[in-house]
Amino acid sequence: MQPLSIILWLAIVVGTGAALAALYGRYKVLPAFLTGPAVCQLEEGGCLVLFRTKEASLLGPPNALLGVLLYLFLVSGLIGGWPEPLLIAAATAGLAMSVYLARYLIRNHLQCRICWVGHISNAVIWLILVSRLVLPGAAPP
Repeated sequence: MQPLSIILWLAIVVGTGAALAALYGRYKVLPAFLTGPAVCQLEEGGCLVLFRTKEASLLGPPNALLGVLLYLFLVSGLIGGWPEPLLIAAATAGLAMSVYLARYLIRNHLQCRICWVGHISNAVIWLILVSRLVLPGAAPP
């Protein structure tokens, strides 16, 4: 397995973990090390407040649930040998949401470590998928 493929799979695993933690944080209080001290000083440890904003459900369902579905889609596509442009389109949607949400976190001075882990995972996934399409010799996993 090539190094980029290993990094891609790691990013998917880490992103899935972040999305599952964020989904849990929508309903229960996450430990402070997953969110950040400023968020944890808010009501109910901050997570219930942060993960129940309108930004936490941009398209209706919780963003974290959409993240889990994205990662499942990518795993299915990578294992099933689906066309790269289809995987890139899905990853682009995930990255676009990450960019919007990251901007929201920065603009509102919110710390959310688990959010940043997911956003960075989405960026890594997108970069690797695009590089596999445009760089000669960047083989699929």
